[in-house]
Amino acid sequence: MNKTLMHLIIAASMLSSAGAQATTIAIDGNLADWGLKQTGQASDWTPNSNIVPNASQYTVEDQTGNANVRLFPGWGGQAYDAEALYVSLDSSFLYLALITGLSPNTQDNPANNSYAPGDFAIDFGQNGSYEFGIQTTGADAGKVYSVSTWHYGLWDVNGNHQPTNPDLMHPTSIKTGSQTGVGSLIYTSTSFKNMGVYTNDKHYVIEAAIPLSSFAGYSGKFDVHWTMNCANDWIQADPELTVPEPGTLALLPLGLLSLMALRRRKLASAA
Repeated sequence: MNKTLMHLIIAASMLSSAGAQATTIAIDGNLADWGLKQTGQASDWTPNSNIVPNASQYTVEDQTGNANVRLFPGWGGQAYDAEALYVSLDSSFLYLALITGLSPNTQDNPANNSYAPGDFAIDFGQNGSYEFGIQTTGADAGKVYSVSTWHYGLWDVNGNHQPTNPDLMHPTSIKTGSQTGVGSLIYTSTSFKNMGVYTNDKHYVIEAAIPLSSFAGYSGKFDVHWTMNCANDWIQADPELTVPEPGTLALLPLGLLSLMALRRRKLASAA
């Protein structure tokens, strides 16, 4: 094989997998394919290194389900605990797994001190701008939006109850925006126990696979954030992964085909 052709093929392969790991993740609410367990041990939270190879790709903040525990900035105990967030990436999809004590059936009724789950917020450039949101509940669960405005929680930057002056670093749910794509998302409605050292805590899972094409116009490093509509507890991961520029991968096959055609013409003229 022509050396230049071989080099282009190798480059295409390297770029197509840059910042990504091979994934075998089914979006079914079962955490086994992430390598997570239910044995009542702290190690239950440690993922499969083939799926989540770097510690930066996940955050674990499990707390006791004691009703008197403050989660920070708010309260609510296990029912509002944001426990763990895992991020994985391949050449086509962003994969997310979130574990929380908040049931998807929790009603948004502030008058009765009840707050529904929020949406995933994606921040390209890691500057607090949160350009994209992924809806987690309702008929539009899994849809991706370029977000114009967000809803926010009840707490200010110092953790004080200030609904009129909320901390803008912790968006809760999408307020306005335009849809850019749709992925697969499941929020389990049946709880499970015996994960981690607090064996009686109830857990629910949000799992998603989002096409990278949903983030058209954005590439590079990003953060993933989630909280509920009160923002009593929030969780964020800085996975140190990079979403490739769409044009980079699209041009590689064209370049490869052009080089192959040129090589054929040279062989034909030499015959």
